[in-house]
Order: sequence, then structure tokens, then C-alpha cells
Amino acid sequence: MNAKEHRTEDAQGPIATFQPLPATGAAGPDSQVPATQTGSGNGRHPPPPPARRRKTTENDPAPEGPGWTQWLIDANPLYLVSVMFMFLGLLVVSRETAAPGSSVETVMLFYGIQNLYEIAMVGMGIYLLRTSTNARHGKILLLFVLVFMADLTFYQVHISSLNASWGMLVSAVYLLAGAVKLGAVVHLLEITPRWERLFFPISAFAIIYFAPQYVYHSVDAVGRSGAAGATTPFSGVTEIYFIWLLAALIQLPLIVSTWRESDLGESVSNKYLGTERPFYWTLLLFPLAVLPFQLLQNVMADARAANGAIADMAFVYVPFLLAAGFFLQAFARGFIRQEFGQNTFDFGMLMAAFVVAFATQQPGEVLAPLGQANVLLTLAGHIAVVVSRQNLYSAGFLTLVVAWQFLAVIKLGCAKAAKYLLDLSGLAWAGILMTGSFVTLGLGFLLSLRSGRGRPDLAAAEASSADSGTAAS
Repeated sequence: MNAKEHRTEDAQGPIATFQPLPATGAAGPDSQVPATQTGSGNGRHPPPPPARRRKTTENDPAPEGPGWTQWLIDANPLYLVSVMFMFLGLLVVSRETAAPGSSVETVMLFYGIQNLYEIAMVGMGIYLLRTSTNARHGKILLLFVLVFMADLTFYQVHISSLNASWGMLVSAVYLLAGAVKLGAVVHLLEITPRWERLFFPISAFAIIYFAPQYVYHSVDAVGRSGAAGATTPFSGVTEIYFIWLLAALIQLPLIVSTWRESDLGESVSNKYLGTERPFYWTLLLFPLAVLPFQLLQNVMADARAANGAIADMAFVYVPFLLAAGFFLQAFARGFIRQEFGQNTFDFGMLMAAFVVAFATQQPGEVLAPLGQANVLLTLAGHIAVVVSRQNLYSAGFLTLVVAWQFLAVIKLGCAKAAKYLLDLSGLAWAGILMTGSFVTLGLGFLLSLRSGRGRPDLAAAEASSADSGTAAS
């Protein structure tokens, strides 16, 4: 074999000795490397196969998110558009039937259509949730039903203004229908019934429906009183105050049930809703927000139209604000205790209510007792937190109030006594002075008797002093 053939054999020998290393760990096929070259090889490595070369992805387009079509499907704005169409239709009917002489039957017909619309939404919402077709859309439908139940179209007020008797009947039927709808949702979606939580929204809707009609009736009663009505205009102060007081009292069941420990923040699982907490939070907070709005728009506006002085009587809001403070506290009990402290927060809230109640008091035979009732309500709140939560801040404040009242009673008694004495005649004063003379004389004699008895040393000293005086003389 010549030299040329030997070089060719040596050059091919090392190439044949390249072997891939065994793969270890997470290395893939691309991690294979040639074995160490031996002999008299030239040190060159063969390139990897074309199919195993890594492809760069720097210029690859980023994955796109869901498009507009998917967003429309997820959000489903058609429900919102549908509700807006219904609202606009009802507003058009209200405007067209606002003229005198409009038929109440026409208004009731369109109001019945709205009720059918609500029933359809309740049915569709329950179906979407129970079948797990689209839980999000089912919740949206039930929320819109709650909006309609709040009578934001003011249809019941409109019917009452046309015919008071029909208005009362329609409100009663609609309230019963609302309770049935709510009961159907709770039952069919297997929500844990909490009666203290279901009581508040139904009661709030009842006040929204019937309070304006009560004011209408009070105003009309004054108008029907003839000559007496001309001299005795509509006051409405007591009626308005008790409406707001009733709006505060319906919050008490929830306040009492969550007074010690609130479970509103706990997540109770539900196979249709996921958790019951958003359902109950919406069912409680939405009526709490819409109730004062409705009272201001309908009850207060109509009362001010009959008696403009009601606009300056801010004390009527105190009971509702005081109760709402404790009502909302149940939703953030953990946050309040962590950030402020329960007793500190209670004391600050009650003091704010006390200041408002004290500052909004007004004189008058009718107004003064109502203002005093507000002050007593805030003091009752202080007593409640002292007894049940051992609030020392409120205990100190109540002590100051009792001391202040005691001094006020003493001051009043002294003032009455001074006035009585100043009104007496001269002869009466002479009799008083002479009586005082006899009284002080008797007291002096009693003091002498008491000081002399049981003191033999004093008697002996006085006797010795008397003998010394006699001897000296």
C-alpha cells in the first residue's frame, strides 16, 4: 500500500470512530456531541443533520388573545340592550300618560308587560345556572331582575298618582310577586335560606312601593278637610320621620344576627353559583343603596312640595344613617377590627351620629320631641356597645352624660327655688327668718347637750375654773 492510500485510510479512520454520547437528564437529541477524536485526526466535527438544527423564533408573531367575537359572546351586551329598550319603552309610556285624564288601565297594561319580562328573565337565569350553560349570563339576568324590582321606572308611583286604590292593589300584587320570584331563585338554585337576609330586601321594596302612597294619602286627606285644611296645612314632619325610622328598623334583624360575629364574609359553596356570598351581598347592599334614593326622589320631593319647611329638617335622616352604619359594619368586620379596632370604630361612629342628632334638633311642640328621640337613639347605641362589647370609650361618655344631666337637674332645681323665694312677700320672708331663728336655737341646744355628755374631764375643768374664780374674789 503506497503513502497516498495510507493517508486516505488514516483520514477516514477517526471519522468512523465518532459516537454520540448517551443522553442524560433532560437533554434531547440536539444535545448529542461527538466522541473525543483519537489518533491523528484533524479535529473537525461533522455538522448536525439539517433536520436537527434549532429554528429561531424571534420573528414569530405573538399569540393573539380572544377577538371581538369571543368578547361579545362572553360579555353578551344584548342583555343590557334589551333592558335599555324596556326602560326606554316604559319611560315613553310614562310621558305619554302623564297628561290629565290618562287611563290607568293603559299604564297597568304596560306595567304587566314589564312583569312578564321579569318572569322571563328569572326563568332564563335559573335555566342557565342550573344547566351550567353559562353561569355568568345567568347571574347578569338575575341582577337585572333586582333592578326592576326596585321600581327605578317609578311606575308604581305613576299608577298611584292616577288612582290611589289601584296603586295600593298593584303594589301589593307586585310585592307578592317579587317575594315569589326571590323564593323561586333561592329554592331552585339550592341557596341556603337565611331569613334575616331575605327579610331586609323584601321590607325595603315594600317601603319603596307604599311610602309614596302614604304621603299622597296624607296630603289628600288635608285637601279633603275643607275649611279646616285651609287653616291647618299639611305638616308631614311626623309622617316623614317615621318612614325613615321604619327604614332603619328593618335593618335590625341583620344587625342583631351579626352583632357578635358576622358570617357575611364566609364563602358557602353552591353547585350552581359557586359561592353564595355574592348573591347575598348583592341582595342586601343593592336595596340598602336604592332605598334612600327612592325615598328622596319620591317621598321627600312630594312632602316638600306640600310643605317647603321639610327641606330644612335634616334630623329625619338620623335613624336611617345610624342603623346603616351598623348594617354596613357587618360586611367589613374583619377589616375594621384589624385597622381601627372594634370599640374605637363603634365609638367614633356613635359620636358622629350623636353630634348630628344634637346639632339638627329644632324647637317646637312637634319637632323638639323628634330631635330628642334621635339623641336617645344614639345613647341607646352607646349602651348597647357597653353592655355587649365592653366599650370603655362609650362607658366614659355615658358617665359624662349622666353627670351633666345630674348637674342640669340641680341647676334647674336651684333656679326654681330662687324664683319661688324671690316671688315671696315681705311678711313671708319675716316668717321664714323667725322660723329659722327657732330652728337654729334648737340645733344649738342639741349641740350643747351632745358636747357636754360623756366628757367628765370637761365638766371638772369648768368646775375647777369656777372655784378658782371664787377664791380669788
